Amino acid sequence: MSTPEGRRYGGADADERRARRRADLVAAGVELFGTEGFANVTIKRICDHAGLTQRYFYESFTDRHALLAAVYDDCVAVARSSTVAAASAYVADRGGAGVASPDAPAVARATLEAFIRTLAENPRRARIMLVEVVGVHPDLERLRLTAIHGWADLILTLALGDRPAQRPQRLTAIGLVGAVTQLLVDWHTSSAGEFASDRAAGVPADLFELDAILEVCVALFVAAYERLLD
Repeated sequence: MSTPEGRRYGGADADERRARRRADLVAAGVELFGTEGFANVTIKRICDHAGLTQRYFYESFTDRHALLAAVYDDCVAVARSSTVAAASAYVADRGGAGVASPDAPAVARATLEAFIRTLAENPRRARIMLVEVVGVHPDLERLRLTAIHGWADLILTLALGDRPAQRPQRLTAIGLVGAVTQLLVDWHTSSAGEFASDRAAGVPADLFELDAILEVCVALFVAAYERLLD
């Protein structure tokens, strides 16, 4: 005989209901951390937004940092999915050879544009990825660094295919991720109106427009490909 916890309600068993509640909490985290900031959101606010009691929060997460980690992972997965999809047309028939040299500029533009567009169209996710996880907790820093190296691995896979990366190539890929990240942090900060002092010091208000950032990033990636990654 099944236990009450194991019974099906609305066609869902206990595990499915737990998964739904966890997904609802992650969605609430994206909304609230992405609009009000991690430091300003309590567990009660998260639960109220998700329509759940705090009992169900602790069913899935030990604390707010654990939820932020799950929210960050979700944001990275969304951005990575759109980026990989943009590259797929160029590598689908290449086997393990990596991007063909003549395609490098087009692949760089397609993938970077997909990544940047994902953040531009999802400002809450952009804030979480670029700002809210930085310096919050050692576990979050490790998670963020893992994601940075995951993006670097994606660059190396697209450029090299199955060929092993040499040290200069891996360092190049990590540096490219860092460059894109910092430019987008500046874009986000500027768009949030936090650069008033810099503008007073002569920094143009439109310095960090996304179209300009895309062009610079494409140029950086193509140059790095031709010099180190081909």
